[in-house]
Amino acid sequence: MDKTWLNYLNLSDEYERKARFIPGVLTVLPLLSVSAVYGGLLGEWVEVLLIGLGVGAVISVGVSHIASAFGNRLQRQLWPDWPHDSPTNRWLHPDDTSVSRQQKERWYETIKRFVGLDIEAALEKRDENEIKAIINDAVKAIRDRLWKVPEAERLRLHNIDYGFARNLTALRPVWMLFAVGSALGCWAGYMWYGRPLSWCIISTFGAVAAFPLGFAVLPGYVRQKAHFYAESFFGSLVACDKAERSTKTAQPTLPL
Repeated sequence: MDKTWLNYLNLSDEYERKARFIPGVLTVLPLLSVSAVYGGLLGEWVEVLLIGLGVGAVISVGVSHIASAFGNRLQRQLWPDWPHDSPTNRWLHPDDTSVSRQQKERWYETIKRFVGLDIEAALEKRDENEIKAIINDAVKAIRDRLWKVPEAERLRLHNIDYGFARNLTALRPVWMLFAVGSALGCWAGYMWYGRPLSWCIISTFGAVAAFPLGFAVLPGYVRQKAHFYAESFFGSLVACDKAERSTKTAQPTLPL
């Protein structure tokens, strides 16, 4: 099978492409207007930059990791005590009121059976650090167990959605700057070189829309996606545990 440069970069992985690489690419799209105004389409820039496998590889890996680094920074801004105040961990904490006590107890039983960690036993000690530690250990252990199992397909999709929303939001200082710069460049081209007014209108609309989108809409969108991920996480946990128990029950007993 022929391999593209994406295969060599591990960007053939769906998470790498959609959650890291695509937000980085979308960040430079505001430059399309000013590029068109001055006669050089953005596609031509990309074509020049990607001449040769080595250059394309370096750029793609760099874009992917820069988006991820920005995303991790935003994550800690939205949840200052990360990972303990993230929805996945917080819902297991006894002080959290967004999930009923009965539901928590069901999850505790499933977790004990699934990964062998007894959260309820830690609760009896009333040690906050120990409670946070065992909850986080349980979440990490469950995540490892759910890696690529059929019952966790919905979790995988929501993980990609969350990563995309987080990284795109985290890169807002860059694409906002590009949007404003593109608008200014388009108006300069219109006034000094008689370039089309249409690009000025398009770029100005993009620059104006970038600010409410970046500060008012996207942060809440990231939180929403984090909640969807948490819902899928526990749903996958229960489904996988149920499937394992059904398999064990269905196994025939060998004669002595």
